Amino acid sequence: MNRTKTRSITIQTTIIIALIAIFTFFGYNYIRNITSRNIGIGFGFMHETAGFSISQTLISYTESDTFGRTFVIGLLNTLVASIIGIVLATLLGFLIGLMRLSKNKLIHNVAVVYVEVLRNIPPLLHVLFWYQVVFLNVLPPFKESFKLGNWLYINVRGITIPSFIPQTSATTFRILFFVSIVAIFYIGYVKKKMVLRGVHKKLWPLQLAILLALVLFAAIAKPFQIVLPEITKFKFSSGTTIRPELFSVVVALGTYTSTYISEAVRSSIIAVPKGQLEAAKSLGFNRYRRLQLIIIPQAMRTMIPPVTNQYLNLIKNTSLGMAVAYPDLTSVFAGTTLNQTGRALEVMSLVMLTYLSISLVTSLLMNWYNRSIINKKGEMLAKEEVPLD
Repeated sequence: MNRTKTRSITIQTTIIIALIAIFTFFGYNYIRNITSRNIGIGFGFMHETAGFSISQTLISYTESDTFGRTFVIGLLNTLVASIIGIVLATLLGFLIGLMRLSKNKLIHNVAVVYVEVLRNIPPLLHVLFWYQVVFLNVLPPFKESFKLGNWLYINVRGITIPSFIPQTSATTFRILFFVSIVAIFYIGYVKKKMVLRGVHKKLWPLQLAILLALVLFAAIAKPFQIVLPEITKFKFSSGTTIRPELFSVVVALGTYTSTYISEAVRSSIIAVPKGQLEAAKSLGFNRYRRLQLIIIPQAMRTMIPPVTNQYLNLIKNTSLGMAVAYPDLTSVFAGTTLNQTGRALEVMSLVMLTYLSISLVTSLLMNWYNRSIINKKGEMLAKEEVPLD
């Protein structure tokens, strides 16, 4: 055994021993400290009564529910903010990216200012601005609520809309709704395949028929009872209120993330060979058809990876909602639940594992979508190859 290999083994062994010693030291001190404070170890606290209220929930919750249910509520609120924020950021990102490529100087300069200003402000300040400046100071007070009939109320406490109380046919309606959505998207997929094969046939009447059948079932079966908001002296006695904290997080992170997505869109479109654009022009395609059929499909291959990274950043940035008391996973579980139970290791480990899982699932879905685009492009190129005699 030469000296280089001996030195390498010695260094690696020393590092491993040092790491074991460090983890042993911290582990011993952690166990000693929580034992002296009479704090247990494990996840048994998840079955204990929470004893605190949560301002906004997607599922039923009372103070007598368990810490396990608070975890689920925080997770659902995080997913809601993430999904809505991703949709908003994607739409704005595409729009601003196309505006930056516009030959109209006004449109181009507006997009440049939008990107350069918003992306150079920390996302936390975005959240605080939308909450403190816009929603708390621009919207009218509760007693002066802006209302649209008896269906919609807007005030500093949020937006109040009718409640939908499930009836006996609600489960059947949910199943039919899911099946209808899948069928409509599948028909759209079939239509796209037919167009690629040169077959042009109208399938939208079938999609419309499915949608009308679903609406007809809802009108006859009445799966939900609509309860209109009823305002009292200090609050709404009925209806569903969407609080301004959610809007602050979604709008702030959506606009902030859209600046980076717009740059990914712009650079990906620029990367498409100019010959493709010239060919589309020679075929008589207008600007919309050129983008839809030629430019965007080719740009998607280089666009998806950086956009995926921005999606992951947005999901993790939803934890900033804690600054405006939005009851997401970080606020409800890593904040209030941790303070109530004192189980720092268990709570933080579960929260970090949850964010890791959400990020990995998002990454897997986007990578699958990216591979499908690349494979589709490869199949199209293979079909265009001319065999040699």
